[in-house]
Amino acid sequence: MKQLSREKKDRKKQIESYLRNYKSYKAGIKNLQQQLDWILPGMTATYSAEEGSSGTFNITSKVENAALDRIESKQALDIKETMSMYQLIVDSIDRALEQLEELERTFVEERYFKLKSIEQVAEVMGYHEKTIQRIRNSVMDKLMIGLCNIFKLD
Repeated sequence: MKQLSREKKDRKKQIESYLRNYKSYKAGIKNLQQQLDWILPGMTATYSAEEGSSGTFNITSKVENAALDRIESKQALDIKETMSMYQLIVDSIDRALEQLEELERTFVEERYFKLKSIEQVAEVMGYHEKTIQRIRNSVMDKLMIGLCNIFKLD
C-alpha cells in the first residue's frame, strides 16, 4: 500500500514538472525546428571562386560526402525525436486541460504556467488556501489519468 502511495506521489511530482515546463517545451519545439531548418538544407558549404582568384573549397570525395550526410542525418533524427517528444507532451497537456473545469484550468495556469505559490494562487482566485489545495488534488487526480501516456518520457 505504501508503494502505491509513493508511486502516486511520484506521478504527481512528474505531472507538476511537465506543467511547470510547459512553456519551455513549446519554446523548445520552435527552437528545435529552427535548428532542423538550418541543418537540413545542408551542412556542406560550397565556396567557389572565379578563374584567377584564390582557391576553391569543394568536397568531392564520396566517402567524405557520405560521412557528412550520416552526421547530418543523425543530427536531424535526434532533433526530430526530441521535437516529437516535446510535441507529444504539449499536445497531451493541451488535451488533458480541455477536460478540466474552468476553475481547475485557472488553477493550473496560475500555479504552474505563471509559477505562483499556493498563497498567491489563493489570493488571485479569491479562495482560502485549503480550498486551493482541494482544487489541486482534484486537478492532479484528473491529470494522472489524462497524462498517463507521458509518464517516464524524458
